[in-house]
Amino acid sequence: MKLGGKKVKVVGTISDEIVDKYKLYPYRGKVIVQSFKLYIHIEKHIKEFKNVNNYYKAIRGIKGIIAYPYFVYYDNLRNSLLYFKQLDENVCVVVKLILKKNTNCYVATLYPISKKKIERYLSMDDKMHK
Repeated sequence: MKLGGKKVKVVGTISDEIVDKYKLYPYRGKVIVQSFKLYIHIEKHIKEFKNVNNYYKAIRGIKGIIAYPYFVYYDNLRNSLLYFKQLDENVCVVVKLILKKNTNCYVATLYPISKKKIERYLSMDDKMHK
């Protein structure tokens, strides 16, 4: 698929559950795309993974991470959604939310994350929704 002259791959949509939980109503049903240049941006994280196979498995699993995350956190300072899922190790896919005409939400990065950091996000999320 081409958008704005750039080749992109559709990897998901913003789910109703996430929209309702975080009151992100303008993003309901918005498409999430992945630029084919994403690999250039995430290559710096390759050494953070336990091994190269886990890195490539995470890249191949982006659609599944977005479709079936363990947990999603909304970072309002960066206007991004953080999708967490355990593959061979815990992974975070960051989706930048864009609300401009003719632009899509996009995968900004992907990296391994510790269980302790995920628990910190879960705790912050619980406090926000009490």
